[in-house]
This record gives sequence, C-alpha cells and structure tokens, in this order.
Amino acid sequence: MENLFRVWASRIPKYDEKFRDTLFKSKANKGVRDEDSVESLGKHFSRNYELYMYAFFLGLYNDLYVEIPKEATKVDFSHHIQYWGNKNSRGRESFSELQEYMFVALVAKTDIDLIALDKGEIKVEKVVKQLIHTMESYTNGGLTLLQEKGEESPNYHLVPDAFLNLILEAEPK
Repeated sequence: MENLFRVWASRIPKYDEKFRDTLFKSKANKGVRDEDSVESLGKHFSRNYELYMYAFFLGLYNDLYVEIPKEATKVDFSHHIQYWGNKNSRGRESFSELQEYMFVALVAKTDIDLIALDKGEIKVEKVVKQLIHTMESYTNGGLTLLQEKGEESPNYHLVPDAFLNLILEAEPK
C-alpha cells in the first residue's frame, strides 16, 4: 500500500477563486523566495500557502466545514503540500511539521475506513480525494470567515493581533 501521507502531501489543494483578489492577493506575498527581498506592502503572510494553512486551522477550530460550491471556479497556487513550510530560503525557519498536524486533523475529521484501506478494499487515491475535499472545505470555511470579518470592518485585519484573535476566539468543539 502506498504511504497515505506521502500521496496526500503530493497534492495541490484548491480554493474558491472568489478569494483570489480579496484575500490571497491582498494578504499574502506570491512567489517570493528570498526573505531579505520581501517587500510586504501590508501583507500578513509571506507565502500563499501560509494563508491557506491559517484558513484551514481557522475553519477547523471554528468547525466551519463549508464546501466550495459546485458552480465555483476552483484555483490553486501551484505549490504541493509537501513543500509547504520547508526551509528553502535564507532567513526562514522550517515549519513543515504543520503538514503532519493538518494530515492528522484531516484523518480525524474525514470518514475513512482505515481497515478497508489497509486490506486494499479501497484505494489510497479515493481516500486522498476525501482528505483533500475535507481540507478544501475547512479552508473555505476559514476563508469565508476572514472575508466576512473584512467586510464587517474594513480595517479589521490591520489590528496587529487580528489573526491571532480569530484563532483564540474559536469556540472549543
């Protein structure tokens, strides 16, 4: 049997295109490799995948499982999960263990018959598809919450600890 984590990590999850301009372009830098050359321009996240990871955990902690509508255009930022948080540039610390935390949360929140998987009764690809769907749904929930906060108060994200507060305010489930 293929390693479930490795197959999952080789994927590129997607998000609803409606968040591209409102969140990804305004809150995260794109394609910047050298931390010394990062010109933040008011951006809160150094990389798009950092915003994606944050939105996933925000959705998870708030139990906001919101499927991306079928009619929505799904987009990605062409970066495989396995490379998220890896130390590949000067001045950055690795935080690739977040991939493992995400994976464990996804396995816990996705209805998977692990015995059937182990017996080969269901394929790894099918399980990975389910995990990605769960990941995209929690991320969509987090992105929706971020967008709503920005719409309610346009300066909400300018408060230095706004992103931390959103996580801390999550109701324990």
